[in-house]
Amino acid sequence: MYKTNKYLVTALLIGLVFHGTSMFFTLESTYDALIHLFFGNHYAESWFEPWNFKWYTGFSVMGYPPLVHQAIALLSFIGGLKFGLFTVGFIGVILFITGVYRFSALLTGNKTVAGYASILAVFSSSFLETFHLFGQLPSIIGVSVLLHALPEIYLWIKTAKYRYLCTSLSLIAVTVTSHHVTPIFGMVFFIFPLIGMTIMDVSREKVGSMKAITFKIFLGTFLKLLKRIISFGLFSLVIIVGSILPYWINSKNNPITQVPIPHGSRDNFLEITSSGLVFFLIPWGVLLILIPYIFYRYFSKRYLFFGLSITLLTILGTGGTTPIPRWILGETAFNILTLDRFTLWASILSLPLFGEFVYRFVNGDLKTLIQTKFGTIYYRLIGGILAGLFIFMTIFTMSLGYFRPSQPQKLKMLPIINFLNQDQHDQWRYMTLGFGDQMAWLSAQTNALSIDGNYHSARRLPELTTRPIERLENSKFKGLEGIGSLQQFLTIPEKYNLKYIFSNDKFYDPILFFSGWQRLQQLENGVQVWEKLNVPPIPAILPKDDVPKWQKILWGTIPFLAVIIAFILNLNLLWFRTLKLIPDYLNFQESYSKFSNRILKVTHLWSIGLLIFVIYGIYNFYIKNYSHHSPENATMAYYNALDFKEYEKAYELINPQSNLSLAQYMLEISVTDGLMSSYAKLDVIESFVTSQSDSLASVKVNTKWITPLEKIIKTDYKSLVKLNGKWYIQPEDLDLDLPPDQLYSS
Repeated sequence: MYKTNKYLVTALLIGLVFHGTSMFFTLESTYDALIHLFFGNHYAESWFEPWNFKWYTGFSVMGYPPLVHQAIALLSFIGGLKFGLFTVGFIGVILFITGVYRFSALLTGNKTVAGYASILAVFSSSFLETFHLFGQLPSIIGVSVLLHALPEIYLWIKTAKYRYLCTSLSLIAVTVTSHHVTPIFGMVFFIFPLIGMTIMDVSREKVGSMKAITFKIFLGTFLKLLKRIISFGLFSLVIIVGSILPYWINSKNNPITQVPIPHGSRDNFLEITSSGLVFFLIPWGVLLILIPYIFYRYFSKRYLFFGLSITLLTILGTGGTTPIPRWILGETAFNILTLDRFTLWASILSLPLFGEFVYRFVNGDLKTLIQTKFGTIYYRLIGGILAGLFIFMTIFTMSLGYFRPSQPQKLKMLPIINFLNQDQHDQWRYMTLGFGDQMAWLSAQTNALSIDGNYHSARRLPELTTRPIERLENSKFKGLEGIGSLQQFLTIPEKYNLKYIFSNDKFYDPILFFSGWQRLQQLENGVQVWEKLNVPPIPAILPKDDVPKWQKILWGTIPFLAVIIAFILNLNLLWFRTLKLIPDYLNFQESYSKFSNRILKVTHLWSIGLLIFVIYGIYNFYIKNYSHHSPENATMAYYNALDFKEYEKAYELINPQSNLSLAQYMLEISVTDGLMSSYAKLDVIESFVTSQSDSLASVKVNTKWITPLEKIIKTDYKSLVKLNGKWYIQPEDLDLDLPPDQLYSS
């Protein structure tokens, strides 16, 4: 009789409480969640109509698989869009925890190990980041359902029972309607290695042990199972293509032809360490310490193909640090894909072995080995360190969005909605500036149309596709190319029926003013409304790219039909297993009787190496970021403080013996540099020490500033003095001449 796994139940309870509570504080501030909310609103308003007029000059929602968005839409009829979003978040948490459990049970054959892995999955830093920082709900649900499909695929290939073929294909259909990239790459990184492991298991049953398997035996087993493998592959291909056939047709008819948009996951992590932190170190987390164990286990004979898979995923996850990912993916795919998904999948592949390691450490052979060699105190110390690091990574990942917000402060949308609804203001297009991803939430609440949007793959306007800018509303962060793209819309708004701009960032005030826009009013939420006169309203009939009715019907019905079929088939199979058989993969449980002494030594050496690297990294970070450490540091910190308008911080870098008060310093800042002081954004800074003694230094500073109107290149010379071991900047005498670009009125 089937028994409920207490560890799985514990994981589900902890997961629902932990993520279910925290998501209300994090999900709306993530990068993608509000975009999915907007798509959900589209289906709630017009389920079978794929064309959306609200963004750009119209785009097709067939550019993204619909299941998650349609689920949000369906649930919104009960409690609103946000109810739908959070409910789908709950479903994603449940599917991920149970998916990791089933995948771990499949790989290890041990339900206790799988239970450990499911608990660890709750606090996995890669899941925390993907869910609470990125808000990638379709990715989470897609990969979670794929994990549920893997045991069914294994049982079909091994037993040739058609019920497993049906259940596996039904889950593949749910996966592909959730996220199109997951099943495509899942074939390579999850399913192909699983097929290899299945062949190994069948071969082992023939010869009695894993060691006795030779290439000849493996090849013979492969040929024997080839018919099942091919049948699954062909049916999967039909499912992947057929389930979202309108998506593939849309991709063929409207290929992505635009300038690649930079993404941190493609950076060189050694040069841009912030990208390395977010897209490599955080997803791996504590798993980095266990890399030797993970690779050692995955390169054992049974898991060999998973070893090749995780190696390739790890390499692809390094982004632009090495040229290898670009060689493997090709230039086009490298510039389109976000490579953090590969690190996410690598970390998910590691979770079963993470659970296995913890199981062996807590009550297995690893515990015995460590206590025998090093003693009980050392064992407890190591356990405390690992637990502490795991907790630290959880807290650090969850709080990263608080210390480094990815979005502007939350805005009240009601004043903007009321403005658009009154006096027929929604008869023209609008644009937002400085809203971040909250623009998607605004779009979901109004019928007014925006010339901007937040799904860059769907853009068709040449003014957007020819520039590496994702959204017009954050154009200041893209330098001249971003400002140039924005300027095209501001100077000829009549072309796009653009009449209103909602600005939450005063940086754009000069370009709006000099482009002929007028301040209309400031709303209760602090957003400034700008208006352009003599702009014609939007035509009553707008053009759209229509598709055949059969595509609309498929797009609107297949996703939920796939869910219903998968639910019925897998519920029946679950009932069948509860009453009768134990799955075949549980017959390959390992005894865990002798932990490798060599891998314990390698793990110790690897951990020491990581510790040295971390200490060096912290020291290097301190040297580079301590403001008073060197003349270069003081100069860079001073200009960074000016750039972010942190004038008190900049004042702290001024020579304290100069008798310059904070009030006087603020006064001098406010009346100098004209446009730069108020609206400039630092784009590039270079500093060179021209002369230096024990207590004095001269630094040449080359800066490039982006303003809404022009690019300003400046060269400054700063004198610095060393007091009590700290470097300070000497204040300059105030230049009484008016700068040529200062604005004044008679």
